[in-house]
Amino acid sequence: MPDILIYQANIGANSVTQPLDKDAPIQAWKFRRCPYAKGLYTIMGRHDGAAGGVRMSIQIGTTEVLQESALSAGGTDGVMPTPAGANAAPAHQFLADYNDEIVLTIKETGGVATSDVMLWVNVEPAA
Repeated sequence: MPDILIYQANIGANSVTQPLDKDAPIQAWKFRRCPYAKGLYTIMGRHDGAAGGVRMSIQIGTTEVLQESALSAGGTDGVMPTPAGANAAPAHQFLADYNDEIVLTIKETGGVATSDVMLWVNVEPAA
């Protein structure tokens, strides 16, 4: 089960980032292209800014998996989202075919350069 935990600190005001690829904090995620015949992806995200301050979208090629939507607010800086408990965040799950590229886009819409985004991304073989 390849996972990645991503922490993006102080995202620039009104900027757009792609944290799985070109704007990865350390290096692009090795599994942004599906390594399995069919892969089940799960993505959870939160940010520590004001409600409506960060938006997220997910695409596989030309297929829009998650239309640009508000990212869950109220996260604690640096604390990763979880499926349950105090840091619970909506989980976005979808299937991808072999070599499909997952494009995750984050937009800072609050007009501040202090928003921090925490992401958990997972892929595993789908039956």
